Amino acid sequence: MSIETGLAIGCTDVQAVGGIQRVYIRKWNSTGSPDQLVIDGSNHTITSIADSGGTNSTWGVYETKIETADLQIAGTSENGVSTYECTLTFMLPNTDLTKLTRLQQLTNEPLMVVAVDSNGDPSTATNAAGTATHLVLGISNTLTGSDQNLDISASSHSGFRPQTFARIASIEGGTGAAFADQNGVTVTITCTQYELPRTYVNANAVTVSGTVATFK
Repeated sequence: MSIETGLAIGCTDVQAVGGIQRVYIRKWNSTGSPDQLVIDGSNHTITSIADSGGTNSTWGVYETKIETADLQIAGTSENGVSTYECTLTFMLPNTDLTKLTRLQQLTNEPLMVVAVDSNGDPSTATNAAGTATHLVLGISNTLTGSDQNLDISASSHSGFRPQTFARIASIEGGTGAAFADQNGVTVTITCTQYELPRTYVNANAVTVSGTVATFK
């Protein structure tokens, strides 16, 4: 696919809905060895995310309060380098021990995140019609820049905790005071990438058991 082939907008594009319906999170190199990634440079996709020596990877499923999860991407170009600031926010209702413990574990860790939009089946990542888009944060094929041949390929850094990983930027909220006040916390995850977020595309379904998901 090239610039000269253009872009078409169909009926499903015009009717696309907003929001993030599911958030998956895992730690980089969670098994203690470099992760195995398959990145398709021609299609701007990631087709496999696996633990070292394995065929799949384990992710936490982070359920959120409906219509609170939001992904924003802000791109700028300066001195020949394009930078994309990606910000994912979501709300966890009820400030309790389980949520606070899990959030503390995520703090200061290098993270991979997949944010699934609301336009289809979240367990299917084939990029076919009627399937949701799986947007990946914290995995990038470039490290230092995206223009003027400054790129460092994924093979040079992806398995060794790249500097473009995602991280917890803020946790805000509390119990509220009045009975009608909101009780919960809003989590913000950010990453700085030198390319737009890639989509995860794989013919195998994302399997979910409780709050644990498996990606191929």
